[in-house]
Formats: sequence, structure tokens, C-alpha cells
Amino acid sequence: MRRTTRTLAAVAFTLVSCGSPVMPASTPTRDSISLRLYATSATIPLLQDLTTRYAQTHPEISFTPVTGTQTNLLEQINTRKEGYLLTNHLPSGSVGQPLLAWPIGQDGIAVITNPANPVRGLPTDQLRRIFLGHIANWQEVGGPDLPITVFSREDGSGTRAEFEEQLIGERLTTRAAIIVPGSAAMIASTAQTAGSIGYVSMSYLDGSVIPLAVDGVLPTTAAVSRNEYPLRATLFVVGTTEPDGAYRDFIGWAQSAEGQSVVSQHYGRLSP
Repeated sequence: MRRTTRTLAAVAFTLVSCGSPVMPASTPTRDSISLRLYATSATIPLLQDLTTRYAQTHPEISFTPVTGTQTNLLEQINTRKEGYLLTNHLPSGSVGQPLLAWPIGQDGIAVITNPANPVRGLPTDQLRRIFLGHIANWQEVGGPDLPITVFSREDGSGTRAEFEEQLIGERLTTRAAIIVPGSAAMIASTAQTAGSIGYVSMSYLDGSVIPLAVDGVLPTTAAVSRNEYPLRATLFVVGTTEPDGAYRDFIGWAQSAEGQSVVSQHYGRLSP
């Protein structure tokens, strides 16, 4: 399928306002307002956290969540002209429906490995050479004599696009990489495969895999919030139109101190 490209403008201002499939955060009432929110794999926990907390103080608001790859979700938004997307990657391109974006937090793209691997950190240069296929054995980076199994995300993944853009630029991830469909699959595949390495949104770290320190820094919420972890991605709400009404209130709340306390459960806060 041919990809649709779009122009995107990142709007960095704070709006004014008074966490498989995702279930709606609240049950609609007779006078409820339903907000349609799209979430990439990396932002499913963010969608769950924000909508659950918001519904506690806004019982009149219900949510219709839709998940999938970023490419497919952007196509839906462009077709329906309704709702907003939570993503950790801004798509590039100059053809088609222009997009607007509002920052609500920061994601750390965690580089993960199997728990049995004694390697606990890598400099950026070695990490780049692994994903390019130039380093193929852990022994070359101070580990055991064990082949490196590289896992990567599927085409259309926002996390893959952001990771490759930051780490390897215009070059291609090694063709030996095994493609996995989604963040949960990345965690499971890495946890079950000796010698594995992959990457995932920090929100999915659950103890079954080991996050590697990159340039000596681990992907913690504090390190991401302080702009210390190198593989950071801004979390955005993306749409084709300026939000108004209930959508504007929700996005503004996500940028507020209360909303940021929710974001920081699994991600980094907006930079001060």
C-alpha cells in the first residue's frame, strides 16, 4: 500500500483548561461527550493512564480509543477528520493534509536485552554498529561469545521511525533483524531469546528484559525528564485541526501540572 505523506507543524504552547486492545476509560452517560483518541503501540499506556484519571473528575466525558501502527492511524484521521493521535514520532512529508501537534511529555526509547546477557550498557557508536549489522557477536562489545539477535519493529511503526532517525539516520537497519509486530511482542521476543537486543518505549519495561544504559544513562523517567537519556522522543497529540471544546480541555489538562503527574507514571515530563 502506498503511504500517504503529510506536512506537520509542531505547535509548542500550553492550552488553557479549567492504560492488546484498550477499553474505554468511562461508561457513557445520557449527556456524555465522546472523544475519539488514537494511540500507537508506544502510547497505549499513556492513553490508559490519562483517560482513566480524566474520567474520574469529568464523568460526562467518555473515550473511543483506537490503536494500530502510526501509518494506519494517520490514514484514519485523515479520512474521518475526527479525533487526535497520541504518538512518540512526528511523521515527515510535504504532501496531503497538514497536521498540527501539541507536546504532552517525553518518551525514552529503551534499548533492551535478554536478562541473561551480562552486558549492561553500550555507547551510541557501538549500538549503531549493532543495528547496522557491523557488530554481530556480543564478544565484540565485552560480552560472551554469543551471536547478537537483533529485533526491530514493523514498517509503519512510529517507534521504529524515531529510533532509526535518531540512531542510524538515512542508513538501513540490518537485513538480519527479526521484525516483531508491536511493543508487547518486542518485550516477549527479547525476553525469550538469548543474545537478543531490541528497543521499546520505556512505558513497557516490566522486569522481564534488561534496559541497557546508553552512553552511561539508563532510560528512567527522571533521566528522560531531565533530558539526560540520549534516545528521547517527544510525546505529541496530533490532529488535522485546532482542538476546541472537550478536546481542547483534555489536551490542556494533559499539559497541566495534574496531567503531567499522570504522564510521569510511565514517561518523562515536558521539559521546563
